[in-house]
Amino acid sequence: MKKILQKYKFFLIIFIIAVIVSTPLFWKDLDVYYDDGIQHIARAYATYISILNGEHTEVLSSLANGFGYSWDLFYGPFSTIMILIGKCITTTFIGGYKLTLFLGLLLSRYNNVCFYK
Repeated sequence: MKKILQKYKFFLIIFIIAVIVSTPLFWKDLDVYYDDGIQHIARAYATYISILNGEHTEVLSSLANGFGYSWDLFYGPFSTIMILIGKCITTTFIGGYKLTLFLGLLLSRYNNVCFYK
C-alpha cells in the first residue's frame, strides 16, 4: 500500500486540490449560462438530437429555427463529445458540462506538474 501511495502521490495531491478548488462548480445554484456555457450546452444538445435522428453532426439541423448551423467551424468536436459522455454519467447536459470542466481542470493541473519539471 505504501508503494502505491508513493507512486501516485503527485496525482493524489493534485486530485485533492482539484476537488477542493472545483467544489463551487458542483453547487446546484451555480449559473453556468455565463460566458460560453450556454453555447456549449446548446451545441451538445443539438449534437445529441442530431445523433438521435441519425443525421450527420457537421450541420446541426435543430439550431437556427430548423435551418441548421455548422458549429464545428468554430469549436472542435472534442469538448462536445466530453459533454455528451458526461451527460451519460450525470443524466443532464449541465451536469455533463460541469463534469467536463472538472476533468479539464484536473488534467491541466496534472499535465503541468508531471511534464514540466
